[in-house]
Amino acid sequence: MYKFYSKSKARVPMRVNLAMQQCLRSGVLLTLLLLSINVIARAQQITIKETRAPLKKVFQDLSKQTGFEFLASSAVLDVSQPVTFSVKDQPLGVVLETIFKTQPLKYEIRDKIIVVTKKEVTQTSPRKDQTTTAIFKGKIIDTIGNPLPGATIKNLSRNLNVTTSNNGEFEIDGSPGDEISVSFIGFLPYNFHLNDKLDYLTIVLKTGTSKLNEVNVVSTGYQTIPKERITGSFAQPLKNEYENRVAPDVISKLNGITSGLVFNANTLTTQGGKPDINIRGRSTIFANDQPLIVVDNFPYSGDINNINPNDVESISVLKDAAAASIWGVRAGNGVIVITTRKGKNNQALKIGFNANLTVFNRPDLNYNPNQLDASSYIGLEQYLFGKGFYDASLANTSSYPVISPVVSLLAANRAGTVSTNDLNTQLNVLRNIDVKDQLSKYFYQKATNQQYAINLSGGSDKAIYYFSAGYDHDLASVKDNSNQRFTLNSQNTFFITPKLEVNAGINYIRTNTQFDNTLTQTARRLFPYSQIADKDGNPLPISYNYNQTFIQNSATTGFLDWTYYPLKELGATDNTTKTSDARISTGIKYTFIPGLSAEVKYQFENTQSDNRIYQSQDTYATRDYINTFSVVNNGVVTGYNVPLGGILNLSRGNTISNNVRGQLSYSNHWSDNDLVAILGYELSQTTGESNQSILYGYNNDLATFTNIDAIDSFNTYPTGSQSIYSGLGVQSTIVRVRSSFANIAYNYKDRYTVSGSARIDGTNYFGVSTNQKNLPLWSAGFKWDISRESFYKLDWLPVLALRTSYGYNGNLIQSITGITTFQYYSNATYTNYNYALISNIGNPDLRWEKTGIANIGVDFGTKNGDIAGSLEYYFKRESDLLGFKNFPENSGITQLEGNFSNMKGSGYDLSITSHNTKGNLKWNTTLLLSHATDKVTSYDVQPYSYQLAGSGTGAPNINRPVFGVYAYKWRGLDPATGNPIGFVNGSPSQDYSAITVNTPVQDLVYEGPARPTYFGGLNNSFSYKNFRLTFQVNYKLGYYFMAPALNYSTITTSGAFLRVNNQFNDRWQVPGDEKRTNVPSLVYPFSSSRDQFYKYSEVNVESGDHIRLQDITLSYDFTKSTYHRLPFAALQLFIYANNVGIIWRKNNKGLDPDAVPTTDNTTMPVPRSIAIGIKGNF
Repeated sequence: MYKFYSKSKARVPMRVNLAMQQCLRSGVLLTLLLLSINVIARAQQITIKETRAPLKKVFQDLSKQTGFEFLASSAVLDVSQPVTFSVKDQPLGVVLETIFKTQPLKYEIRDKIIVVTKKEVTQTSPRKDQTTTAIFKGKIIDTIGNPLPGATIKNLSRNLNVTTSNNGEFEIDGSPGDEISVSFIGFLPYNFHLNDKLDYLTIVLKTGTSKLNEVNVVSTGYQTIPKERITGSFAQPLKNEYENRVAPDVISKLNGITSGLVFNANTLTTQGGKPDINIRGRSTIFANDQPLIVVDNFPYSGDINNINPNDVESISVLKDAAAASIWGVRAGNGVIVITTRKGKNNQALKIGFNANLTVFNRPDLNYNPNQLDASSYIGLEQYLFGKGFYDASLANTSSYPVISPVVSLLAANRAGTVSTNDLNTQLNVLRNIDVKDQLSKYFYQKATNQQYAINLSGGSDKAIYYFSAGYDHDLASVKDNSNQRFTLNSQNTFFITPKLEVNAGINYIRTNTQFDNTLTQTARRLFPYSQIADKDGNPLPISYNYNQTFIQNSATTGFLDWTYYPLKELGATDNTTKTSDARISTGIKYTFIPGLSAEVKYQFENTQSDNRIYQSQDTYATRDYINTFSVVNNGVVTGYNVPLGGILNLSRGNTISNNVRGQLSYSNHWSDNDLVAILGYELSQTTGESNQSILYGYNNDLATFTNIDAIDSFNTYPTGSQSIYSGLGVQSTIVRVRSSFANIAYNYKDRYTVSGSARIDGTNYFGVSTNQKNLPLWSAGFKWDISRESFYKLDWLPVLALRTSYGYNGNLIQSITGITTFQYYSNATYTNYNYALISNIGNPDLRWEKTGIANIGVDFGTKNGDIAGSLEYYFKRESDLLGFKNFPENSGITQLEGNFSNMKGSGYDLSITSHNTKGNLKWNTTLLLSHATDKVTSYDVQPYSYQLAGSGTGAPNINRPVFGVYAYKWRGLDPATGNPIGFVNGSPSQDYSAITVNTPVQDLVYEGPARPTYFGGLNNSFSYKNFRLTFQVNYKLGYYFMAPALNYSTITTSGAFLRVNNQFNDRWQVPGDEKRTNVPSLVYPFSSSRDQFYKYSEVNVESGDHIRLQDITLSYDFTKSTYHRLPFAALQLFIYANNVGIIWRKNNKGLDPDAVPTTDNTTMPVPRSIAIGIKGNF
């Protein structure tokens, strides 16, 4: 064991491939060792003999043998009875039931703690048939047929308790109709009613600790807190709702089922393709706005998309300061705590599996409105040709720009080489072509995702283990794009002595991604009538960078073939990214006395990404680059400055994280008091390194290349000069954080809970002055369980509690540092000298962003749990936010970036779960509603109107959200010309330059937030016997977006497939059209300011409000109790439909607010998908 740990630590600096091998070898050895220990440990049972011993002494003796701690108040022990019993080699469950069956007490197991309390005295009315009871016999077994000795059988109708014998059998008095409850440690409880047809009862209990939907505890990443003791705000998706969803990643499964969590669409993040999510709105202006992701107690530095969702046991979302402030300067945007699965004590080997296949519809290529049909585009080209728009391009013998096939025909007709009849014939042929048909046929396919997972878990009194493996294979909707993921996970805990606990875990993820960018590159060069294949499917060329005349002439002068064939390019480039993520964690916990323990945890994580892009000489990109730098004398190629052969781009990124934490934990229960406290210190360091290089003249078979001159500048063909791109780059970063923290919670009589936490952080990103101040981030909370008060008499509402909290979270700024930093470069433009630029001005007062959050909430539940939920209101005050401040020009800088800005926000979260019907047909509903707003309250630099108008991602504006939609005021179209009319100084105007440049910010129309302010979900679940049907509806309300609009200025000679909006067909053409349309007339020459005004005018603003049927699940469960010959303990078959469709949208343009296209953008809604699968265990 210890040899393994020291080896792992020593291997940290080594290359990642060796580290991965060590991880795998160690994981296999550790798992084999655990399995052998488990076999031995399962034979270790409890042997104890007591004669009229006080209950306290019995507890002490059991603690020594098992390591379980007992918590019992003096009031509880005072009413206990002396114990006389003798057992030999019996499991803990049998011993506990033997002790407590004669006691006026009950017990509850929480991890390794057994909490003892008084039994509740219940009054039952006498039954008419009480004197006509019978003895019912039966046996309790687990899912694989093993008897469960010591299980408890309760006749709830008669207040009778019995326990099973060593072979799991029991006898109990009862009458038909009596309600029976069966329970056993580590298994789900089972309730049923007696009837006179039951001669012998065989009851199968499933492993587990609570009801499937029940959330008993919340993990903060530092400690596990019982739900009833929490003062802060948290959210946990119901386990069955989470597990019903089919997805390759963890986070996307939370969409619509997690209170306060919103998935933002149409936004760009710095998260490397990860979902853009916010918890309770936005809390920063420029810094990272994504929540902290914690996996198994430590921040996760890898790609969260790579975590196997089948390994997840629970997810907790920490939303306010009382819940999240323990994470200090990283908790400002909220915290998502992911806990992976572990084994369980005294559980036989359990094997679980999951396999599913998801098939997606083909993308809807007709969705994007920035696509004009061929006939209309040809008419546009004819108009522009008549205006002389293409004359300069046709006469250009310098850069030889692309000329469309239609313009080429028109030019030939004008030159007399093509007759008018032939011209019209060929144009009519082109009018009937739709390039989208061939794109759909040759570039797109139905995407698929295959997912397979298997896990093994179990444990004894001395050890628990969990091992899993997973494999995913995705084929994207664009051909030659795919992803494979392989995961291994091993989590093990050893109870060395009753006081000493050691755990170790290994998690390894490997991905292989194939990426082909041909479609994106091709689409930018297409025309609506372009053809990429003939009728037989043979590839056809298109003009890419140069016109056909230039390409044909270059073929006769020694250049490599400059022709671009889209279908030949598809799959020709080997673009592969391989990532590996290895996490090794270990911990040791020692319990000094019951309630006081110390633990040290360590985690090492190594994430590496290797990207290899090989483009042979057969690819257009390589031929084009070689040709561009060809040596040309007298119009003939005589040599190549870029050597013949392929081009290989290599890039590698490596991130190594080390986290160590020492923590003291104390818990004590006395009389009516409970006290829990933790105190700790932790250190973390994350280093990142990346490098890249390019090899020219690369031979992929021999792995050889040719050196190039990357310093001198060369003439390029057909025009210009530049140096050959060296591609060399090296970058490194290091982030160090040291933290001390404390948390304490006190509960009195299970009615009043107060909590407090504090944390002091220091980091190398902060300025010196900040690190020297040691100012803590803190929180305080209070909870009052009103329904436990003696004066509380509302029987219909047995659960009512009030929570309130206030405190501060922080947000670590990593885009700048507290010291002056430089970035070094080589080969200055004119001198070729090395040089440096200042990338960051030193600021000794640079500190974290701070968010103060006040939260008040009420938890409620009606009788029998028919309705339960919570309602919370919060407000936030963000200060010291990253922003810019104007400085005098004589200071050497015009603006300084630092802690100069402030914000505020508020909102509420409502969560309600109802059990609408019971019996054979069960109907449950969960409603989530969240409201979140934000507003900039202080910002030094005033924005310009052109920065704000448009998409809602401009500069901050005081008293408005960070992301707002602003538009130019619209008067309509000029009845005589069709020109759009705006306003200048309050008067109607067609001076577009004045409108777009000089309009004051206050004269812009503020339409509203660009991100949803109301959001949530509605889940309905129906179950009948073994069938289950669920519907998930998500909604987003209270926000706006700028719809795509016609922009004449984007019409170019290099392709128009995604550049001309189909509003062109609705443009103003004759007087009177202004009554039916708002699309301006076509005028030439184009006016970019005219187009800019129309594009960002209020007439193109649309509401983003919509309601979406997110998914539907239908499943059938095969259980051992129903199918006795079933070889599995449980088996489920399911079918799952995702992205079913929008039920209602407020905009009338048919746009999906989660997929708003922009110019040159192939944005399309996520296609509908259907998954079928099977999962089970045995």
